[in-house]
Amino acid sequence: MQEQSKGFRVQLICHGCKRAFIAFEGTSAYDRAKRNRNGMHYCEDCKNRIELEARLQLGRRLLTGKD
Repeated sequence: MQEQSKGFRVQLICHGCKRAFIAFEGTSAYDRAKRNRNGMHYCEDCKNRIELEARLQLGRRLLTGKD
């Protein structure tokens, strides 16, 4: 990850793994955190895992033809 020492940052707790992570100003995670401070926020690792699982589920649905 790129080190961004300038600008604002906010520390959040990942809803998936319960670890603290920092969202830097200008990122989408920072914008979501500023709009909804009490919402469910995810670190990059958990976000990527969720996206991968969603793609796999879609592929399985397309292959089996089930909804």
